[in-house]
Amino acid sequence: MNLKGMTVRELLQLPILKDASLISGDEGLDRVVRYIDIMEVPDIKGWLREGELILTTGYSMRNDPGLVLELMEELRRADAAALAIKPERFMGGIPAEMVELSNRYRIPVIQIPPGIPYIDITHTVMEQILNTQAALLRRSEEVNKTLTGLVLHNKGIQVVADSVAELVQAPIWVIHKNGRVIVSSPADAGDPPAGRTKSWDVSVDKQFAGRLIIGKEQLDELELVCIEHARLVFSLELMRRKIAYDTEQRLQGSFFEELLMGLPLSRQDAENKGRQLGLQPDWCWEVCIVEGEPLLFEEHASLPAALGELTESESAARKVKSHLLRQGDRLVLLLASPAAAEPSAKQKQPVTGRTAGWADVLAPLLDGHSHIRTGFGGKAPLWEVYRSYVMAKKAMTIGARLDKERRTFRYDEIEMFDLLLESSAHVGFDAFTEKKIGKLSKYDRDNGTDLVPTFHAYLAAGGSLIEAANKLYIHRNSVKYRLDRIKDIADIDMEDTSKRLMYYLCTSFYLLKNLE
Repeated sequence: MNLKGMTVRELLQLPILKDASLISGDEGLDRVVRYIDIMEVPDIKGWLREGELILTTGYSMRNDPGLVLELMEELRRADAAALAIKPERFMGGIPAEMVELSNRYRIPVIQIPPGIPYIDITHTVMEQILNTQAALLRRSEEVNKTLTGLVLHNKGIQVVADSVAELVQAPIWVIHKNGRVIVSSPADAGDPPAGRTKSWDVSVDKQFAGRLIIGKEQLDELELVCIEHARLVFSLELMRRKIAYDTEQRLQGSFFEELLMGLPLSRQDAENKGRQLGLQPDWCWEVCIVEGEPLLFEEHASLPAALGELTESESAARKVKSHLLRQGDRLVLLLASPAAAEPSAKQKQPVTGRTAGWADVLAPLLDGHSHIRTGFGGKAPLWEVYRSYVMAKKAMTIGARLDKERRTFRYDEIEMFDLLLESSAHVGFDAFTEKKIGKLSKYDRDNGTDLVPTFHAYLAAGGSLIEAANKLYIHRNSVKYRLDRIKDIADIDMEDTSKRLMYYLCTSFYLLKNLE
């Protein structure tokens, strides 16, 4: 039996219609008949359905030829299957206008002998339609049982995709909501083409998870049924993956929280627990801390979701597993990188073209949010990831004191100042700073001025008035005026470049120690 349904061509081959005649619309003989109804009223607008066969005597149109045209237009709009008419009693024949529109719209017009009762036609046609639907239902159950069995027996998403592709006789793709291809059949199908496809949403927990794309535009009834079962099965498969992923993330989160607390954990223990969670001991780790307003880090906020997707896709490209932790009003990203390839003995130069650093990857996204601050720690092995975590916190704290306008800080940029602060208690750097810029800092305290920050900005800008003015958001003439005051108050020679590093360290140390 043809599971696509009975066509008009097959309809005319039924014994009950052996004496019926096809008048026009022969190009529409392959239309599928899904319903049958009788029409003897003039107004049928809104009552017709796609694939419907209409039986009529033309009684309602006998005195108004315009209704013939209206009937054909309504059949076209509804994409009906055909019109079967008994014209002898009330119409005296089939109007030429009906024949013309029938050919134009490819809607068959069939003349039925007057002696055939409607009930005989409707009974026979409905029997065929119901038989087709019953066969379609049986086939649907078979498809559902097959696809569901693949999931229940954990055959894998690729086997499911191959089975669906075979059922619809076309390549298929399941695309993640971020655009990544989850699976395709054939497995080497690449990205889906731009056109000549149809697609359906795939949801998990009532949330959009991706799209199922079929590599052809026209599908029959059975193929559409297969698609609906495939959507359900892919949803189940993606849900299974999500549960496994969430479980892994929860276990990894507990492990990373233990590491970030700085509790004593041997290298061997850390590596063993890491291996159990799929974390290779030779991966290199760096911590990124993102702080900001609480609203930015709520469960359904866009920033954590975007960071999670970007981190996941970049980690997949690096063939590693990274992790995102929520800690109150901040996010902690534990970012992995594969072990750096060591140059061979034959290589005279270092390996080039290495993967970009995590800070460079995340910067475009982070820089788009003005209400957050970000700190990147240095690289460390898994068992010493706490060290990178401390570095990231210091990067934000020290960096923000030196430059209140910046939003992203890296530890390697402020490492010298961190060492300066740690060593100051042992080398008497406070007294040295007081000796060099004490007059200047005292003037600021007594008069509420910002001469020390101005001097620091000028030195950080390499002696550029314009760059210092831009950093301080004041006019360059104001910077020049303040520098003149600095010369007068502290007797500092701005032209002596050999002393700029000393003054830069002193102003930096003062800002780190005294400004909140």
